[in-house]
Amino acid sequence: MRKRLVVQVVVSLVLGCSAPPQTGIFECDPDAPFPSEFCKAQLADAGLDAAPEAGAFNPGPTPQAGNTCMGKCVPVPSGGAGYWSEVPVSVRFARADALPAACPEDAPNEKFRLFDQLVAPPAECEACACEPSEGTCDGEPPQSIEIRAGTCAESAAVSLPFSGPAGWDGSCTSENGLPAGASCGGELCAQSVLASALPGPTSESCAPKSAAPAFTTTREWKLGALACMANTHDDTCGESANKRYCVADPGPEFLYCVHGKGVTEPCPDNYNFERYEMYPEEPIDDRGCEACECGAPVGSGCMGSLRLYSDGACSLEFEKSSISSIDEKCIDVHPPGRAIGAKAVTDVTYFQGTCSSSGGAPKGSASPNKNSAITFCCRKSHWILR
Repeated sequence: MRKRLVVQVVVSLVLGCSAPPQTGIFECDPDAPFPSEFCKAQLADAGLDAAPEAGAFNPGPTPQAGNTCMGKCVPVPSGGAGYWSEVPVSVRFARADALPAACPEDAPNEKFRLFDQLVAPPAECEACACEPSEGTCDGEPPQSIEIRAGTCAESAAVSLPFSGPAGWDGSCTSENGLPAGASCGGELCAQSVLASALPGPTSESCAPKSAAPAFTTTREWKLGALACMANTHDDTCGESANKRYCVADPGPEFLYCVHGKGVTEPCPDNYNFERYEMYPEEPIDDRGCEACECGAPVGSGCMGSLRLYSDGACSLEFEKSSISSIDEKCIDVHPPGRAIGAKAVTDVTYFQGTCSSSGGAPKGSASPNKNSAITFCCRKSHWILR
């Protein structure tokens, strides 16, 4: 059997008399198409054509001149489980950002460009925000209006009802009107008017400015694989009981590998130096952001105008004051004791508030597409100097 020979080479560097010799280990490959003169001599001296060791691979006769493998003769996969490609490929494994843009000239056909060690952080989501609130006011007047025998600054004062009739819609009414000079226990009755708060809005809410917030994602593969092929010819590797293929031998950075689809069974016995599970560049990626939501409106309400008239027909207005659903409203009457013959509530409208936002947290993840995985099982290159 022809065996590899590992030779220790001692090199003295002309660095000065005291410099120690440099020592390296070089592996001479009997299958190399053009072994160096040094390796030829070492292989011959070692008797590498001696009887094979038990269980060792017999590469067969050396190809004859004129029908020579210009790359590397490697065996078909044997042993192990699962299905593996019969024809090996030359594969370079490197940092993904350092992979060559194309295969080398002596193996110009790109078979695979695959990746592993995915780094895919969660999505970066824009903050959720809400539009101003929207709602409706039905135009109802305050539930109660009183004429008080005291100014707004007096907390305790005699009061008379001044609300409208049952079911009042805020239109002009002389209900409970009071003539000028009316007396309440020795005090002028018409010194102030107190109206309760307007009824609040109904059907109000805030809409998210964006139901799904905008987001960005990034990803990076740390490891890449470039698998290259030349035209393979098994008839250039000589006659052998064990079939061998001539594969491209682009250099020491490439390994000879068989491949199988998916994350497959253990590697073949004669291709178990290194194993890689590699994936397409596009991962399975469902990263995104949770939907935005808005809370209850704050600071919104209804507002309108309370109008007071001297006459009962709402033609002589002497006061117009803003009222709202936020709080009651007290209006001092000038001059005190004047006639208050009628009132009306007009221009009831909704004013907007704000809503707090929630949601928009990152969700989902990115992962390699295992359904499209390719597993490589590799022999070590004969380009070894260690």
